[in-house]
Amino acid sequence: MNKTQRIIVLTGSDRKIRIALDTIKGFKAITVVNNLSSEIIKNVFKHNKNVVFAKPVYDLRIARYNPIVINVTSSETNIETLKLGVENVIEDFPRLLESQNVDVGDHISHDSTDSTEVKNNCFLCKVAQGCPEKPEHILYESKNFFVIPGLGAFFDGYVMIVPKEHVMSFAELSEHKYEEFLQVLNDMRFILESIYNKKIFVFECGSGKNGGGKHATSIVHAHIHMAPTDMPVLERVQKSGLYPALIDQRDLRKYGEYPYMLYIDQEENWYIVSDPDTYFPRQHPRQVLADYMNLEKGEYNWRTNPLREKMDVIAEEIYGFLRNNFKELPLCIQENVKKFL
Repeated sequence: MNKTQRIIVLTGSDRKIRIALDTIKGFKAITVVNNLSSEIIKNVFKHNKNVVFAKPVYDLRIARYNPIVINVTSSETNIETLKLGVENVIEDFPRLLESQNVDVGDHISHDSTDSTEVKNNCFLCKVAQGCPEKPEHILYESKNFFVIPGLGAFFDGYVMIVPKEHVMSFAELSEHKYEEFLQVLNDMRFILESIYNKKIFVFECGSGKNGGGKHATSIVHAHIHMAPTDMPVLERVQKSGLYPALIDQRDLRKYGEYPYMLYIDQEENWYIVSDPDTYFPRQHPRQVLADYMNLEKGEYNWRTNPLREKMDVIAEEIYGFLRNNFKELPLCIQENVKKFL
């Protein structure tokens, strides 16, 4: 997976560095510092971000930090020689660091903060209203939720639980809807474990209020992901650089103010990272899972690898199980799946 927690040193003239830094400081996985010390670096890394330090002339005192050195120039960006042209920093800086497998995050100028526009263009709202842009398989539907296969399914049995109400995260659900969600979660866990013979990893990339801080192409309508996998969840998340805290399943509703990462392991332990100063990589749990599966770089990305044909396969596997075992299913599951069979 793409890494954070690297030291990046910019060299070049003071004027060119200042021009570059005006843009670079807006990347969400970047903290610009005025001097390098172990304490400063430790504090930045604690928030899962990269350190950027400017030094016109590179010297041996900096070399001990094993940094990525980028020369800021007025000519064009050159990835092979790590030269950054000042004319197109917002596009070229992440592209240059991508070549070093470093995640600099989205830029603040790409934030999605207009909740009205986001809601009007929300494809999950269109699914809930029965008029999706593309045919979607609904696998299960309760009063306030529905379940569909997940886009970009690079593993078997990938589904998403979606509230019909356009909220930014499951933390925003009312108490009675939250209780209903817990029932849906248990029902879907039963179905997936029965089909795929694996316990379930559950995760959510929760938006803050109004979706502020999310990239304009992100899905800000809340959705919970479910993945049958043997991956040791806490171990792999910590390896990625995030250190979630254990919470009670009914405490999630306390975390609606800021973006968060929720992880529920196969033993139904709930973990959360919620800190407005910490950087959460886009599609982070999918990156962690793809890294565990030793997939090629970028295979986790549903935008570039939507894998719509896999959604059809997952739907048929689930429909087949429900048809063949309908009479033996718990009554609450029968009620919520019968119209799709």
